Amino acid sequence: MSAIGIRVRASAGTRPRVRGLVWLVARQHRAALWAGLAVVVAIAAYIVWQRAEMMGYVRAHDIQGCTEQNWEGLCHGRDIDPRDGTSPTADALRHLSDTYRTPLLNTGRLLIALPALIGVFIGAPLFARELETGTHRLVWTQSVGRTRWLIAKLALPLTAVTTGTAVLAALYTWWWRAARPQLQDIAWGTAVPFDATGPAAVALAPPAFLLGAAAGLLLRRTVPAMAVTLGATAGVQYGLDALRPHLMTPWTVVSDAPGAFPSIPRNVYFTAWRDLGGGFLTRSGEKVPLDRCSSATDSEDAWNRCLERFGATRRWYEELHPASHYWPMQWTQTGICLAAAVALAAVCLWWIRRGRA
Repeated sequence: MSAIGIRVRASAGTRPRVRGLVWLVARQHRAALWAGLAVVVAIAAYIVWQRAEMMGYVRAHDIQGCTEQNWEGLCHGRDIDPRDGTSPTADALRHLSDTYRTPLLNTGRLLIALPALIGVFIGAPLFARELETGTHRLVWTQSVGRTRWLIAKLALPLTAVTTGTAVLAALYTWWWRAARPQLQDIAWGTAVPFDATGPAAVALAPPAFLLGAAAGLLLRRTVPAMAVTLGATAGVQYGLDALRPHLMTPWTVVSDAPGAFPSIPRNVYFTAWRDLGGGFLTRSGEKVPLDRCSSATDSEDAWNRCLERFGATRRWYEELHPASHYWPMQWTQTGICLAAAVALAAVCLWWIRRGRA
């Protein structure tokens, strides 16, 4: 028996067979593993089909790289002004958005929900069910210690959920990158697509799974552990959304003249994550956000008096994250999630060594 309870048996003319804890865990959770594989295959097939349909439409109407925000309002020498109802290119872009925008966003929302489902239906019952029914004592009375039992129970499901989410995240990123030129109005820093693409999408699964496992160990009851996992996972995702704008220092662009809006290069403006904040500057350069005077909406005079009270001038500023911040922010959030996963694994190890049977 190895460190995690693996025994390999082989006889003449037969393939080696794995026995021990790995085989036991696989047998215990084979239904969940097959169900998870079916879900991954179904979602992957849907993504591939939707992307193929979308790219076929784009090629058929020759609108590769075309958006309503194209420089000079042209694409391949054709007018794409959406106000021009007679423009075939504008009509094609509108149809593309109407047809594929909703499936793209809904698929992203489904992928964001997967970590919570993994934690609730895979992580929480993993230990809670055995502790609740007492079947764990049978394993502990054999030649397998608590720590080896814990590692074996965690290793296979954790590998499976991480692999599955990695496949789906890669495919969705592939789809999103193809759709992004035509759907530039969807900010890349919002929950969809940020939490459904790149390494950040993959890194959400391990802490959600381990959060469920830790809840099951500590509460020793399946239903309460599932409820706690659902609430905690939702809270973690909400916290990550709130933290995301601060993972990197946003750019601050300032207007060149009083009363004028900030001048932002078009190639930056239409690919940036905007609407992070804005307002006026004081003479000393301090920022006065617009929400400082959000209550002074009765009249223009009230608005002006509010701004004067804070010493604001008429020079606008706006904060944004350029597209170049996408990958650094992805890896930063990934690191946060993996650190949380390591901490939760440590909690599980601590409990199994000190907890009562």
